Amino acid sequence: MQQQKFQISRPSAQAASRQFTSDSTDNKSGKVYELRKYVFKPDSVAEFNKLNEMFYLRTNFSKLIGYWSCEMGSQLNSYVHIWEYDNLQHRASVRKELSQNEEWIGKYFTNLCTMMISQENSTMYMPFWCDTVNSSPKQNGIYELMTYTMVMGGPVIWGKQLRATVESHKRLGYSDLVGVWYTDIGDHNTVHVLWRHDSYDSRRIGREKAHGDAVVINKVRDNFRNVTKHSSVIMLPTPWSTIQ
Repeated sequence: MQQQKFQISRPSAQAASRQFTSDSTDNKSGKVYELRKYVFKPDSVAEFNKLNEMFYLRTNFSKLIGYWSCEMGSQLNSYVHIWEYDNLQHRASVRKELSQNEEWIGKYFTNLCTMMISQENSTMYMPFWCDTVNSSPKQNGIYELMTYTMVMGGPVIWGKQLRATVESHKRLGYSDLVGVWYTDIGDHNTVHVLWRHDSYDSRRIGREKAHGDAVVINKVRDNFRNVTKHSSVIMLPTPWSTIQ
């Protein structure tokens, strides 16, 4: 009997490259975003709000995407802000300039330090499929920062499913997608997705609609096979935030 031979089909290098590109997150713009989280002493929040009448001393140096107070889902008296830089070297230059600026140090930073309990930061980049911040959404809404901790391996493992989940929610139109960021320096395999809702009620109604949508259900199910932790924080823009 003649032995039958089987040939295993392997993808070409070109096909593998296309697959990697479609599921990875090349940072085409090269821009770096810094996410900062501050927690303040409860009795210093009013003083902190007053201090930020001089926040122009900081925004003179680099671009602020937005500054929010955390209302629900986070430690109380905490704030989140996101900054944009051309690259990491640009950020390093800005930090050096700030450390040498007497007005910033004397009038703002020294006072700020006496009010805070903790600070933390991470640097991020935007994926190729959402590489521009929607910095001019409608005004007077509420913001929701959703954070996903993904399985190890990076966007080549989980990027395609995550994108499908975000886009399935976006297509329903119940909220505005502000931006998507992948952490570079900090907790690896962490994704932040920022949404804007018209109100608390519109968020609730939109979420109920999403929970009954077959496309969203299927895409979320696929994505959550790669998710190890998921959380959200409801935030309100501060008076000095560029996004309102």
